[in-house]
Amino acid sequence: MIRTDRIRALQSEVAPHPSPVLSLYLDVDPSRPENARKAYALRARAAMEELGLPKHYTRRLIQRLRQDHGLPDARTLVVFAGDEPDTFFESYALRPSIPLIDAGEGVLARWGEPYVAPLLLTVHEHRRYLALLLATDRVRLFELYLDEVAELDAIIQPLDAQGWRPMREHSTGMPGVPARGGAGKDLFEKRVADWRRRFHRDTAQHLERTLEALDGDTRLLLMGLSGEVNALEATLPPALQARVVERLPLPANADAPASEFEPLFRAAIERVEAADEAALLDRIREEGVWGFGPTLEAVEEGRVYVLAVPWRMRARVVHCRSGYRVTATREEGERLCPGEDLIEVPLADVLPALMARHGLRLAVMHGDNETRLHEAFDGLAGLTRW
Repeated sequence: MIRTDRIRALQSEVAPHPSPVLSLYLDVDPSRPENARKAYALRARAAMEELGLPKHYTRRLIQRLRQDHGLPDARTLVVFAGDEPDTFFESYALRPSIPLIDAGEGVLARWGEPYVAPLLLTVHEHRRYLALLLATDRVRLFELYLDEVAELDAIIQPLDAQGWRPMREHSTGMPGVPARGGAGKDLFEKRVADWRRRFHRDTAQHLERTLEALDGDTRLLLMGLSGEVNALEATLPPALQARVVERLPLPANADAPASEFEPLFRAAIERVEAADEAALLDRIREEGVWGFGPTLEAVEEGRVYVLAVPWRMRARVVHCRSGYRVTATREEGERLCPGEDLIEVPLADVLPALMARHGLRLAVMHGDNETRLHEAFDGLAGLTRW
């Protein structure tokens, strides 16, 4: 799982690394027959040969790829290597697929400045989620990011079984016979209610501490019996309540390994994000800007703060040699940057810089929402500050 420190390293160490750097994006999905027996290494070799890289360099990179590429069930492998790969070599194995810009046959290779844009956009595209499974006597906590599920330390607070038995038997005086009413029974029920309030309070505090250590956009899924989930949610401070986006039923086996919950979590996240994407497009229609050229112009004016882009970014843009203006057409570029060389590049190449320069948040559209973005908004749209 790519942690925050690796994202920072990607931006602070890989992106500014001196040229030349090999940037290699590979489809390594083990479920695809064309990737059997590490056939992706052959595609990587062909791509490097097409770039004209020396044979000894290509041979050394292929050795590294065959030896180790991280997660065994990764779908995408991204490698950055310097002209001396044993000195500078960074790899990122990801479960999500990356729409490989201008790539064919599952490989994209560039030689020169580090090409970090597709990886950065994938990182920005995926929100981080926490899923809290609330059982009758304990909780389990899962972090969901970049299609991976990892179980975190959580509160495990077993019921006070040793104290319950004598308390339940108190009113009858008969070992093994629970009380059926009266003061003993009332005391038992009060103690259970007190314990459960304490349990929910401690869980809420633990959840708050966990979220403080993560990024501020992390969302919450709550899983459990509806009564327990409602009681816990009522205990959460308003800021945490606002992060709850889905409530799921208690699974049949609450002790199952995290991997068994992954399809359930993924389906919930897809529902939540599809609804968010549709709502964003509705809002843009009411108060935003759309159309490829008008939206780019509004971005460069600093008016856009949420930019809706398609998952498969096939569009290309023109930017001035100075890099400080991006336009939809060469004619517009010549007007804005007289006398400068103009460079045509994929939209994905310039998005990280636009995000940093204008404080943009990216919203990537998938499925039906991606189709709608193309058909009704000309492929690009945004929410505006004014």
